Amino acid sequence: MPLSTYLANALANHVYRNTAYTSPTATYSALFTSTATLAQIIAGTLTNEVSGGAYARVAVTFGAPSAGVVNNSTVTYATATAGWGTIRFVAEMDAATAGNVLSVAQLSSDVVISTGNQFQFNSGSLVASFA
Repeated sequence: MPLSTYLANALANHVYRNTAYTSPTATYSALFTSTATLAQIIAGTLTNEVSGGAYARVAVTFGAPSAGVVNNSTVTYATATAGWGTIRFVAEMDAATAGNVLSVAQLSSDVVISTGNQFQFNSGSLVASFA
């Protein structure tokens, strides 16, 4: 998952300019539709995040780094009460709503979420790194 512009700048300022950066107390996985672009999400544009139909970001816990950090439990979203559309991207966020994009990745294939579907990432399938 490549870093967002926000996180890359925050870390660069922290390391090279001695500017304080406070890491979030929790991170949340957000889903974005096929109308978004990777560049938009990396830049922090949230207009194509899924909304409605019982959608909400899900808190994610990551294990200690080893060639990146990996989610250490299954990430399960609520059952859709209305269609969410075609999901193409996942982003790690620093807040349950609004907030900043930390990293983002494109799914290996688009997933259509219809009423009654439930989306999830298995443990170990979300990997974030600085590489």
